Amino acid sequence: MTNLHPLINYKQMEILTGRDRKTIWRWHAKEKSFPKPLTRNGVAIGWTVKQYNEWLASLEGANHE
Repeated sequence: MTNLHPLINYKQMEILTGRDRKTIWRWHAKEKSFPKPLTRNGVAIGWTVKQYNEWLASLEGANHE
């Protein structure tokens, strides 16, 4: 079975968010303000586009409150 949904890896996420890997990790591991990356064999492999878009929408919602 092939993966129909490409994943955003850490390097791509750094570009999209404008933040480094350590900040992204802190957001999801400690602050719980960012989606947890999908893992395979215990290794983080990335996020779906849907996870990223939902995170963006949550930020926009927070700005309107």
